[in-house]
Amino acid sequence: MIQTGFCISRNMKAVVLGFTIFATAFPVTVHAQQTAGIFIGQQSAFDVASVRPSTLRRLRFYSEKARAALVDMAKADNLTGTTGEELAATSTANLRKAIEKLIDAGTKAKLDLEQTAAFFAMDLRENYTGQLPFIVFNEAGELNTSQLFQGVYDARASITASADADYLAYVNNLGDEAVSGNTPKPEQPTERAAATPKEEPQRDPAIQAYWDRLTERNGKRFIRVEQGDTLATYASAFYGDSLQYRKIYNANTDVMESPNLLTVGDAIEIPR
Repeated sequence: MIQTGFCISRNMKAVVLGFTIFATAFPVTVHAQQTAGIFIGQQSAFDVASVRPSTLRRLRFYSEKARAALVDMAKADNLTGTTGEELAATSTANLRKAIEKLIDAGTKAKLDLEQTAAFFAMDLRENYTGQLPFIVFNEAGELNTSQLFQGVYDARASITASADADYLAYVNNLGDEAVSGNTPKPEQPTERAAATPKEEPQRDPAIQAYWDRLTERNGKRFIRVEQGDTLATYASAFYGDSLQYRKIYNANTDVMESPNLLTVGDAIEIPR
């Protein structure tokens, strides 16, 4: 068995530059085989020997694609203007596609989502060189790809469910037309139940903690930055997909110089 829960430590507390206190210390520059100072906080184990060589090659192939997208994402986060936005859009799409393929390859290898995410974290530890975007770190400053993979998985499932619902509605409509001989059915008076207040969704306590910090001002939502916050954790909490962090950054360019830096105490808008 190979244990992919790593134990190299790095303290990612607030950083003081001049008189400004930043919530995180991203991006982090690492070199392959030289990741001392970075804590990889995932705990998942699987037997690599049980994975067929062809499947393992597939995992490594798409992991390499995801690593390349991360390199471009780090570059985009350091650029401004149209060039940065175009590179960010391309790298985000490439990363999402590569992770989806990685998840599929992991499923074929009988790995669960957490194990596949841990495989990618292990690959980053062994092969990544350059700046690591905050997208692969959790709020504790640990390298942890679980949040990233869960967001990609949920986003794809949501799109699939929406497409299925549209198709079923189309089929049902065809069925109604066939029964009525393409003649619209006369509307029948129906009794409508009184509207009931919409219930708040049940959220994980860690996610709910972010929602509890939201305030409203002029119809917009804001959150006050605390130590350890990142745009990725905001995007994961409010959209269920950490790769949507650019949506938040683009709404806050007046107070943020880079997606990598959040200043403790700043009010960050969370677009709906």
